[in-house]
Amino acid sequence: MKNEVEYGARGILGLLVPQANTTAEPEVQIMLDPDIALLTGRLTSPQPEMRERLEDFLTNIDQFIATFSNAPLAGLGFLITGSTYHFEHSEEDAYFEQLSQRYGYPIVSAGQSIRRAFAALGVKRIGLVSPYPQWLTERSAAYWARAGIEIIGIESPQAVGGFHNIYTLRNDAVLAAAERLLPLKPDLILLAGAGMPTLAPIMSLADRGCVAISSNFCMAWQLMQMPSGDYLNRQSLERLLQPEAPWRAAFRLRYPAACNV
Repeated sequence: MKNEVEYGARGILGLLVPQANTTAEPEVQIMLDPDIALLTGRLTSPQPEMRERLEDFLTNIDQFIATFSNAPLAGLGFLITGSTYHFEHSEEDAYFEQLSQRYGYPIVSAGQSIRRAFAALGVKRIGLVSPYPQWLTERSAAYWARAGIEIIGIESPQAVGGFHNIYTLRNDAVLAAAERLLPLKPDLILLAGAGMPTLAPIMSLADRGCVAISSNFCMAWQLMQMPSGDYLNRQSLERLLQPEAPWRAAFRLRYPAACNV
C-alpha cells in the first residue's frame, strides 16, 4: 500500500462498525502493523430493534462508505457478522466482490474474514461463544454449518446489562464461557460478535494451548493482507496467534486494565 498523506506510510484502511460498538475499533486498531492508518465510520440506523438495524447496515452500505468521501482508502472492512448471516457464502462473496470492483479497492466482510481463517487453519470442529440473543445465535450457527464447520458446543457469556448487553460484556465472562468448551476439545474456539471483548481471552486461551479467534481478530488479519491479496495465507495468521506477536505488547501497553484475565 502506498499513501500520499503523512500518516499511514503503508496505506489508509477504512472500517465500518455498528453505531454504538465500543470494542471493534480498539481491538482492530491495536492489532494493525506499524504505519497502517485506520479510519472508522459508523453504521447507523434509527430502528429500535436489532433485527431491523442489521438489515439497515447492509442495505445502506453505499451510504456509509460515502462518509469516507475521497479519502485515499486502500481497503475497507465491514465489521459486523450479524448483517450477513442470512447469506449463502457464494452470495456474500459475490456481493462484496461487486462492491470492491465498484469502489476500486478490496472490501471484506467480517463473515468472510472468519471463514478465511477457518480455511487457512484447516478448522473443522469449533466451540462457539455467542453473545447474541437466541435467534441470532441460531443464525450464526447455521452460517458456520453451511461452511462445513461442525459446532460441537455453544456457550454464552454472562451479561451484566447496561447500555447494550453485548458491548458491556467483560473479559472474565467471555473467558469463562470459552473455558466451558475446552473439555470438548474443539479445533478452535470462535468468540463471535464484533462487540464482545476478545483479545485478552484470546491471549489467555492461547497460553493454555487453545486457539481462539474472533471477528475483530480476523478482520485485522484480513486488512493487513490487502496489500498482497493473499487472503488465505496461513503463516500470516499463525504469526498473529503466537505468544510473541507484537500486538500483544501493544495491547498490554495501551489497555493494561483489560489484561486482567
